[in-house]
Amino acid sequence: MTIFHLGLSTSGHDPALAIVDETGRVMFAEATERFVQDKRAWGIAPDHVNHLEAALAAIGFDPQTDELRVATSWKTVKADLPVQLSNALLPATDGRWLRQLHTGIHAAAGASLLRLGLAQHMPEVSRFDHHLCHAVAASLFAPVEDAACLVIDGEGEVGAVSLFDLRDRKIRRRWRSWGPGSLGTLYAWLTGLCGFDWRLGEEWKVMGLAAYGKVRPELRDVMSSIVSVEKGRLRFADEDALVKAHETLRPFARSAGASPLEAADLAASGQAAFSELADQVLTECLDGAQGNLILSGGCALNSSYNGTIAGRTGFERVFVPPAPADDGNAIGAAILSWMQTTGTSRIPVSDGSPFLGSTPSRKALARLSHLGRFGMVSDISGGSAGEIARRLEQGKIIGVMRGRAEFGPRALGNRSILADPRSPDMKERLNRDVKGREPYRPFAPVIAEETVSDWFERPQASAYMSFALPWRDDRKDLVPAVVHEDGTGRLQTVSATNAPWMYDVVQAFGALTGVPIVLNTSFNIMGKPIVHSIEDALALFMTSGLDAVLIGELLLEKRDG
Repeated sequence: MTIFHLGLSTSGHDPALAIVDETGRVMFAEATERFVQDKRAWGIAPDHVNHLEAALAAIGFDPQTDELRVATSWKTVKADLPVQLSNALLPATDGRWLRQLHTGIHAAAGASLLRLGLAQHMPEVSRFDHHLCHAVAASLFAPVEDAACLVIDGEGEVGAVSLFDLRDRKIRRRWRSWGPGSLGTLYAWLTGLCGFDWRLGEEWKVMGLAAYGKVRPELRDVMSSIVSVEKGRLRFADEDALVKAHETLRPFARSAGASPLEAADLAASGQAAFSELADQVLTECLDGAQGNLILSGGCALNSSYNGTIAGRTGFERVFVPPAPADDGNAIGAAILSWMQTTGTSRIPVSDGSPFLGSTPSRKALARLSHLGRFGMVSDISGGSAGEIARRLEQGKIIGVMRGRAEFGPRALGNRSILADPRSPDMKERLNRDVKGREPYRPFAPVIAEETVSDWFERPQASAYMSFALPWRDDRKDLVPAVVHEDGTGRLQTVSATNAPWMYDVVQAFGALTGVPIVLNTSFNIMGKPIVHSIEDALALFMTSGLDAVLIGELLLEKRDG
C-alpha cells in the first residue's frame, strides 16, 4: 500500500490540486481553471470529481491498495474572523462573496472521495496555515539550506505578510503581520483604478502598462500613504484617510472606453508605490538569510519588482516558485501532510521541474492523423526542435502542446505560443490576430541560461519567468517584439537539463538567425486559461491567426490561401 497526499488550494479562487507520494515527491499538480477552462475557476472545488479522477489515473493510483490523505491550504475559515469589511478600497460585497465561497470550499474539501468510492464517510482532512503552505511550497523549489522566506499576498488567516526562517531546510515563522494592511489589496485597488478587473486576475495588465508611464510623485505618494510599514508589518490608514486617497486619485482613473494608455502614469506610480513599500518589508528580512530570499504569495508574481531585488537590497539570490499564488498552495498542503505523516521536519528539495500537470490524451493524439482536411499534418519526430525553429525563422506563429503541462500561470514551453522576436510587427500581430488583447501587452523572451549576461543587465536565472531584467542597450534593437517599453524583458532561462526541448529550439533558432532568443507567450487567448485538452488547442488553432500547432510530435499547419 502506498499513502498519497492530496493537497487542495481552498481559497475559493484559483483552486488547484497536488498529489505527493510517500517519498515526498510531487507526482501531479494542476490548477482547476485549466481543466474546466474557466479563468480563475471562482467557487469551483479544487477536488473537482472528474479532474481528481484524471489526476489519480495519471499517477497510477490503485484504489484497491493505495490510500489518499487530504489536506487543505487554510487552517481556519475567513468568514469566522471578526473582520470589518470596508468599501474604501475594494467593494465590501466582493469580500463577502469571497468569504462565502471560501466557507463552502473549505467545508466540502475531500467530498469528491465519496463520489469516487475512495471513502465511505467524509474523510478526515488536515488543515494547514495559509502562509505556511505558501512558504513550504516555495521552499520546495529553492535548492538552498538557509534563506529568509517572505510571503506577501492579499490575505492570510490574520494578515497579508509572514516571514519564515529556513534553516537546514527546517522552517519556522519569525513573525507575521496581524493588522489590516495588504499590498495585494493595494494592487487590486490600483488595477480597478486603471480600468481593469482584479477578479479576472488583470493585475498583469497594470504591470505591463506601467512601462508606458512616468512615475508622478504626487500620485505615488498618495498610494504609498494608504499603507504604513512598521518592522515589516503592514497596516492600512484609517477609514477617512482611505476615502480621501480614493477621492484624490479618482480623477486620474481610466474611464470606460478610454485607451489603457491614459492610465499609464497611474500604473507606473502605483508600481513605484508597491516597490517602495515592499522594500520597507524586505529590510526586516535579512537576518540569517545567507543572502538568500525565497519569495512567495500572490505579490511574488510582480516580476517587474522581483527583477530589482538581487544585488540591490542585500539579497544576492532570489527564488520564486513557478506557482507563488494560491494555486501553488496545493503543493504546500500536500507536502505538509506528508511531513506530518512521516514525522519529517526537513522540507524536501524538488528537481525544479514545473512540468507537473496533464499530458495530451493518447486517444485524442491517435485521431490527429485524420485531421488532414483541416491542414497539412506532419510527423516531425526526432527533429521537432529544428523544424519549429526553421518555421519561426520564416515568420510563422506556432502553438505548442507537448509533454506535461506547466504548473503555475506562465507557459514555459509545453503549452506555449512561439514566434520570432526579431520582427518589429510581431507584437502587434500576435496581440491582434492571435491573442485578441490590448496592443501594448508585452511578450517574453526565452534564452539559454549561459547567454543571459550577453543580453541582459543584472543577469540571473529565471526558469519560471519570475524576473523582468533590463536589456543591454546594444542588444535590445535586435529583438523588438520582446522588449518592454521601459527597456526590460521578463525572461525565461532554459538549459539542457531544465527544459531540453525549448533549449534545443533556442539553439537551432540562434544557428539560423544569429539571435538565440525565441518569443514565448501562453497558449491561450485573452480571458481564457491556457489550453488543457487537444480539442482546446485545435479550437484555438482554427479560430485564430496561428499558422501551425505542434501536438506531441505531430505538426498541423494551415495551407496557404
